[in-house]
Amino acid sequence: MLLSVTGASGVGKSTVLAALEESDHGPDVTCVEFDSIGVPDGADTAWRHGAIEHWVRFAIEEQDAGRHVLLAGQVPPGELLAAPSADRLDAIAVCVLHSSPEVQEARLIGRGEPADSLVHHLRFGAWFHRHAKDPAFQPEVIRVDSSVPMRWDRWAELQAGDARWPVTIIDTDDLSPGEVVGRVQVWAVEQLQRR
Repeated sequence: MLLSVTGASGVGKSTVLAALEESDHGPDVTCVEFDSIGVPDGADTAWRHGAIEHWVRFAIEEQDAGRHVLLAGQVPPGELLAAPSADRLDAIAVCVLHSSPEVQEARLIGRGEPADSLVHHLRFGAWFHRHAKDPAFQPEVIRVDSSVPMRWDRWAELQAGDARWPVTIIDTDDLSPGEVVGRVQVWAVEQLQRR
């Protein structure tokens, strides 16, 4: 199973991953960070498609060895489900961390994000949240030409509330980092118990 902990920049993914790596999930869960493969200068949506396919294939290898993967990174649910090899996974579950624009902006400024990039992060954060709630919302943001044969048809007809859209949203605004970690841990355990 591939568990994706995702969201826009500044919502708490790295904080959660650091805590989850220290937690005991047993030997059957491998925690990885999306960006650990290296992000080239000028990385764009088309590059991300290839990187997502890389991680899906990694998760398949882990699945074949009897392990699950918890992937933390900026991975829109629609891209993950459309990755060419995603249908070879036993299951995919997505946990989207979300924060309000005000909280996201404060976090980004706090970590030294350049002022001229804030508007782009905030717009993507707003889109990401809407996409997580409704797969039909502006799919053109991620459905771009790339060398990866993405399978958009897997979710192109889905609407908000469809049980086949495996997304849970956690609003992090009023939660401490420890509380966010706790909620993600509960979510992950619940997903794995369903398998």
